[in-house]
Amino acid sequence: MPLLNKFTASFLVMLYVMIGFVGFSQEVFANGELNFSVRTITPESQFGDDKGYFDVELQPGETEELTLVVKNVRNIPIDLSITAHTAYTNINGVVEYGGETDQPDPTLKVEMKDLLDVEDEPIRLEAGEEKRIVTTLTMPQDEVEGLLAGGLQLSEVAQEEEEEDSEDKGMQIINSFSYVIGVVASNDRTQTIVPELALLDVFADQINYRNAFSATIQNFLPTFVNELSVEASVRREGSDTILYRASEEMMQMAPNSNFNFPISLNGERFRSGTYVLNMTARSGEHEWSWEETFDVTADEARRLNQSDVSVKDTNWWLIAAIVLIVIIISVLAYTTYKNKKKAKLMQEKYMDTLSENKTDD
Repeated sequence: MPLLNKFTASFLVMLYVMIGFVGFSQEVFANGELNFSVRTITPESQFGDDKGYFDVELQPGETEELTLVVKNVRNIPIDLSITAHTAYTNINGVVEYGGETDQPDPTLKVEMKDLLDVEDEPIRLEAGEEKRIVTTLTMPQDEVEGLLAGGLQLSEVAQEEEEEDSEDKGMQIINSFSYVIGVVASNDRTQTIVPELALLDVFADQINYRNAFSATIQNFLPTFVNELSVEASVRREGSDTILYRASEEMMQMAPNSNFNFPISLNGERFRSGTYVLNMTARSGEHEWSWEETFDVTADEARRLNQSDVSVKDTNWWLIAAIVLIVIIISVLAYTTYKNKKKAKLMQEKYMDTLSENKTDD
């Protein structure tokens, strides 16, 4: 990519991040109506105009107060909790700002959740009350390259009285409704980082108890990968016949993250052997292609097939019992037929003998 002047670079980076957050600030991770409203107070370090989320440019070691204004829209008190999170990419190719990944990508050196100092105790809002919640963001002492991304999740908590015979006295807090505000931070927004992807692994897997191959795609740089499309196919080694295909468009990856792209077996059983994955990923003008050979062992195939809810296991004992019953019935039927035929022949022979005796008399 040719070098850009400072203004153009800043504009492109800002546009790139804005695309990544289109529709984000209004996303509610709950079923039902939210009982509180949220808005942000734009900090002095905000990069660009107010976007509905925090997008700050700070120097190493510098701090910034991120202020949320929350209002209880109900006529009864509610309690809110606030938690900090690091952005990651889920299995659907969607960036999550309010959850936790099982295993952060090894290239992620600094997690946003470790930079945000949030309230530990639930925040009480009386009926109709509006309150400011301040969270302090502290940048790492060492300079960081690219973008750090995460979110602040506000969750409504309901207090439920425990049963009288419970050993633990007190109240039980249950998360009910949540709202996520994005947080993006950097030391220098004039940096232009070209996205790069890698294929880390491909293996036999299950998605919601259904057989699938999973290909682990990694974004190992501190930038968003936007409008990502992926096409993948799996075949047997030494064969040109495509067994399984998968494709997705308009996905997105968080900085320094990875996710498992699934290729469904469509209800079929795993069969052990050596396979070949061919995959192509595209983001804007960038394209990556991979070919990877991998094995599915007999033990893996057996284990996954047994737990796949869409695969009907063959009941060999039942089949053997049915075959045995059919054989027994066939033998009995044949024996009965032979006995009846023998009896009929003997009867005919006896009648012939009687007839001959009468003729002699």
